[in-house]
Amino acid sequence: MCFSAIVSFSAAAGLSCLGVATIGQTTSKRELLLASFPCLFAVQQTLEGLVWIGKDNSYFTHGDTIGTYGFLLFATLIWLVLSPLAMYLLAEDINRKRFLLGLAIGGGVLGIYLFGWIVARGVEPQLFSGNLFYDLRFIPFYEIIKYLYLAIISVPFLTAESSILQLFGVSIVLSFICSQIFFQITLVSVWCFFAAILSGSLYFIMRNESSNKMA
Repeated sequence: MCFSAIVSFSAAAGLSCLGVATIGQTTSKRELLLASFPCLFAVQQTLEGLVWIGKDNSYFTHGDTIGTYGFLLFATLIWLVLSPLAMYLLAEDINRKRFLLGLAIGGGVLGIYLFGWIVARGVEPQLFSGNLFYDLRFIPFYEIIKYLYLAIISVPFLTAESSILQLFGVSIVLSFICSQIFFQITLVSVWCFFAAILSGSLYFIMRNESSNKMA
């Protein structure tokens, strides 16, 4: 989370509980990856909690480093692959599955590019207006890439057969727009805050989908 270590760890605990409950709502193995998103966000927010501890305690440098690169691994690579892959597993139409698989592969290539630059150049998070600022502007074409990133993350949901998953995709786009307008400098951290909150809604989405299948 983008506010403090306490908020990060509290959110991680809440998301872990929601994640376990969400997984419990699944009716097939194909749903497991999407249902695990809250748990995965819990891991990511725990990692950012380590970054906050490092900022408050100079002796916690190793934890700070692990938190920084672990958090950014999720932010710049893992979600680019898992978002389209989760919807690929749910898709039934062969053409849609091919499209989503292509997005997952493209997301992996883009993620390797982004995280490769991060590892090569190094990133030291800074505090800015009470949030964590991960300065990734050294990455070539960063200002263009962040919109490509948004597309790879959101399009799988926006094009879903389920209207409630389409709404989830719209929420992802709106959260990006809000983060870009009001928190442009700390976009990476703040958008992950919104995304983590949104992932909690997957519990209700999965429950709704399960109810529809049983009806």
